[in-house]
Amino acid sequence: MEREQQQAVARQEVMVEELRKAELVRDRLESLEQSAKAYPEGHDMRVLIEELHIKQALRAVEEEIRSLREALIHPRGT
Repeated sequence: MEREQQQAVARQEVMVEELRKAELVRDRLESLEQSAKAYPEGHDMRVLIEELHIKQALRAVEEEIRSLREALIHPRGT
């Protein structure tokens, strides 16, 4: 039983680290999105950044963050 508990703790630690990284990615994407808005509409730099589809990436990262948080709050689907 103790081994299972250690494995569960190890899995939780991995998820916490993945959550931390995902939040960092989200923060950086949001920062990049804000940087693009510093340029006027149609500016080459703004167009370049907008073509990276940051909003789509942000949605995917937010979904990953939600999933990780849910898994941490309700381990094993309980």
